Amino acid sequence: MIRCPLSGSTNVKVLYKQNSVPLIQNKVYSTKQEAVEATCVDMILAQSLDNGFVFNAGFDDSIINYDTHYQNEQSNSAYFRKHLENVIDIMQVHKLLNGKVVEIGCGKAYFMEMLLEREVDVIGFDPTYEGDSPRVIKDFFSDKYSDISADFIILRHTLEHIAFPFHFIKTIASANNYKGKIFIEVPTFDWISKHNATEDIFYEHCNYFTLRTLQMLFKKSKGGHFFNGQYIYSIADLKEVNETIERQAVENYIVTFTEQLEKYKTLVGSLKKVAIWGAGAKGSTFLNLVDKEERNIDCVVDINPKKQHHYVGGTGHYIIKPEELKERDIEHIIIMNENYLDEIKEMVGSDSTLILL
Repeated sequence: MIRCPLSGSTNVKVLYKQNSVPLIQNKVYSTKQEAVEATCVDMILAQSLDNGFVFNAGFDDSIINYDTHYQNEQSNSAYFRKHLENVIDIMQVHKLLNGKVVEIGCGKAYFMEMLLEREVDVIGFDPTYEGDSPRVIKDFFSDKYSDISADFIILRHTLEHIAFPFHFIKTIASANNYKGKIFIEVPTFDWISKHNATEDIFYEHCNYFTLRTLQMLFKKSKGGHFFNGQYIYSIADLKEVNETIERQAVENYIVTFTEQLEKYKTLVGSLKKVAIWGAGAKGSTFLNLVDKEERNIDCVVDINPKKQHHYVGGTGHYIIKPEELKERDIEHIIIMNENYLDEIKEMVGSDSTLILL
């Protein structure tokens, strides 16, 4: 029986079913054999008819292992670094960085380091952290850390991975004695549905917020859209966390992801000497849904050195550096995220035709 992870209600509908995608999209593998044998699962995307929240109906966090091999760092991109600067600007405008700061889900701690350079008193939590900073606790945050006493808590691209996000927010608020403020940043389902971006639906993202459903977690909050509309953020006082999720008006989503997949397959089948740009979650999902047997797409390009010369889970596509494109005689590059188009043009020049999804 499908239940909404926010309210527990069974008044839900299924929007989309996705077959055989990697359990974890942002893991890459050192051998093709390991990559092809990576665990793949089916996914059911559902929506609560009581509050409109969209979620992965079959999500089981007990089978997911986020470790140091998990690579979702995007800071190699100048465009993404500019986004991080924008995030800090928003925090500074709201005077959020003056006291003790805690970042839950700090990843490889790049954003934390940016804050430290600005002399912010910040510590982080993340089991995927690979460094040796005493400011990072290599663990998931839980109520056992009830002594953190933070003035400000940052939750960037973490809440979409949490099986019961409302409960998690209440756990954070309780651990911090319902004091301080919180900043939450997540992708938005509004952008995904508007752009028919089936490549943005993947197992490890178990929650698909809109600004409205994100703000349902609090009695009052401030928020907005950024990253060219793909991400949303919310700022709230932890004392304003709701006790329950009330019934809300529901946005009636009618998705056509299955039809979009057929268009993608037709596109890929019409091209020769094809690569995709981006070995992140979008690229991994695209490859597993469109070229599972590795017949039409030659390779994947990524600027993250930790991903280069590794293989994509589920399909075994090889990941190369941008400089290696000429060696493979690539004629067409399909770009997974339009935000990076100008950046990619500078690296590729006119040697290959760039195609936006």
